[in-house]
Amino acid sequence: MAWEALNSPEFQRLRRIKQLGFSELVYPGATHSRFAHSVGVFHTARRLSALIKSLLGDAFSPPRAEVAMAAALVHDLGHGPFSHAFEDALKKLGIVKRHEDWTAEIVMAGTKVSEILAGYRPGFHNEVAELLASETPTDIYSAIVSSQFDADRLDYVRRDPLMTGARHGGFDFPWLMANLEVDRIAISKDGESYGAVESLILGNKAFQAAEAYVLGLFHLYITVYFHKATRSAEKMLAAILQRVGQLLRENALRQTGLDAQSPVIRFLGDPILTNYVALDDFVIWASLQSMTRAADPVVADLSSRLLNRDLYKAVDVTARLGQRGGEASVARFRARLAEIKNTGQLGPFDLLEDQATRNPYERRGFDSPEALAKVLIRRGDGTGYEDLAERSKVVAALREESIFRVYVRNNEVRRRIEDVVREIAA
Repeated sequence: MAWEALNSPEFQRLRRIKQLGFSELVYPGATHSRFAHSVGVFHTARRLSALIKSLLGDAFSPPRAEVAMAAALVHDLGHGPFSHAFEDALKKLGIVKRHEDWTAEIVMAGTKVSEILAGYRPGFHNEVAELLASETPTDIYSAIVSSQFDADRLDYVRRDPLMTGARHGGFDFPWLMANLEVDRIAISKDGESYGAVESLILGNKAFQAAEAYVLGLFHLYITVYFHKATRSAEKMLAAILQRVGQLLRENALRQTGLDAQSPVIRFLGDPILTNYVALDDFVIWASLQSMTRAADPVVADLSSRLLNRDLYKAVDVTARLGQRGGEASVARFRARLAEIKNTGQLGPFDLLEDQATRNPYERRGFDSPEALAKVLIRRGDGTGYEDLAERSKVVAALREESIFRVYVRNNEVRRRIEDVVREIAA
């Protein structure tokens, strides 16, 4: 069944969507696809499932494990071209739909992959969609798909450093796998206990490897996923799609450089599943080539610059003002910038704002259902377990990392922004 699902059109589409979007503009080797990543997640989920089976023995549930492995395989089917960049662009056009929602629709709708999943056993595709929609794990099997130590993270935290060449995210994966155990985790809500479930925990000897895993994942975000050039390209693509969407609403299709049969135009005009799955990175790159000849100067300029890697330059406001008042200074800058934009001194596409946040380790309530998403470590004396953040001073000291940057179209706009930075810093 999994082999048939992998060969479905919806899954093969992932070959044409890069895992790291525009990161190859910075790291030339980062050309791996969502397809490769999804196969890797499935492989890791199978390993975790086999491990759970060996630890649980007769208590192991093959049907629930099969749902988890299938969910791991198809978890990224709903990603659009350039992944999160495309998703952010749609929000500005009022299309508020996460890639997880598209994935659930693909699994549930009349697609080939949905037909394959449904044919495995009655209701199987419903179980997979339900697990994918769940924000927190409910048992040891769902934790394979969604937790701080799930198959998805365990794949990309190894694959992405390998492909980018970035020496971050290194940790001893075989040692972690060798030291996984199963224990019963007490679950309570509002101070009232309502049972216990099996969960994966790490043996005491894997403490340093677990610590390196959390730190490596955090460093990957700062150095790769939040790289200023990558983020600039993402914001430029979002601006292009935003402008094309505006032109369509003004019945100015001819100014976009695209015709009515373009997959981009069809989707923006009617954002249904059929039009969504017709989009991929290749479609966007081809559309950019056409849009360089658009009558609209904004579309033409942004498309040409993105094709030729002539990116908007970054002014890192957080780095410049963070040491001079922290979040308060950044907030003052944003308020002042809004004033300038409202007066019309800057055009809507003269600069692109960027805010991103990463929580290195989510400190979830220990006595809540979210406890299953934590990284739990066996205590040194062999009795019980504790949260990694309680054991590790390094992990406990980690705090949420936020960035606010402005990407500017030219040196004149940069000077205007630099003046505001100096004004706030004074």
